[in-house]
Amino acid sequence: MIKLVVSDVDGTLVKDGTLKINPEYMDVIKKLRKKGVYFAVCSGRQYSSESQLFAPVKDQIFFVSDGGTLIRTSEKILKIHTLPDEIWKNMAKMVKTELPECDYFISGPDRCFAENSESKMFCWLRDSYGYDIREVPDMMHLEGEQIMKIAVYHTERCEELCAPVFTPYWKDKINLAAAGKEWMDGTPLGADKRSAVAFLQEYLGISPEETCAFGDNINDIAMLKDSGFSYAVANARDEVRMAAKAVCPSYAEDGVLSVLKTLL
Repeated sequence: MIKLVVSDVDGTLVKDGTLKINPEYMDVIKKLRKKGVYFAVCSGRQYSSESQLFAPVKDQIFFVSDGGTLIRTSEKILKIHTLPDEIWKNMAKMVKTELPECDYFISGPDRCFAENSESKMFCWLRDSYGYDIREVPDMMHLEGEQIMKIAVYHTERCEELCAPVFTPYWKDKINLAAAGKEWMDGTPLGADKRSAVAFLQEYLGISPEETCAFGDNINDIAMLKDSGFSYAVANARDEVRMAAKAVCPSYAEDGVLSVLKTLL
């Protein structure tokens, strides 16, 4: 019997970069809770964005934010992973020197930071995702913040551009995961979606066999493999469809919603 449902957001439930979702998801999540089934959002998004997207049920679900670095309810933080300043600042320097075509931002538990409030990335995160993002003209001077994630951005070739130098240099020092064509997320070692789901399972007393996960991208593969039930949406990358135990219709067809209804 499924007792925990965990779902990615962008590309799985909705089109990347939107605060609009089929309101029927909220009705189904409420019904699942009445049946004793927990629901967790598990995304690379900031908590502020996730909570806006799921506002009608935010007090009834769990939130895994910034790629697994923050696990919380609407009322309290359950677990947080942070990067040492030395690590994220050196990563930021490398983005500037080795990846001049790319931009980046860093995430804390309450807000994000980027260097240019007029950049395409900054405006997209603020206006489309609903991020609480602040401008810091020189990130090297930022002190006293809990930084959980650094995300490299390019409009369409982030993974490709990171591959020659950035990814080989950092892949053994932190956890790197492609999150769509635009993003390469860097989080502390041991902080990813799989470890976040494992934390929730232990916290709730639920086994992997009682867990159902949904995803579409590389950073979802581990949690899909470790869940007793798992679905890749039809628009997922080939590697993700191969890792999942089943495939459901795409986000455009509300494929996850159709599976959730069967649990009722």
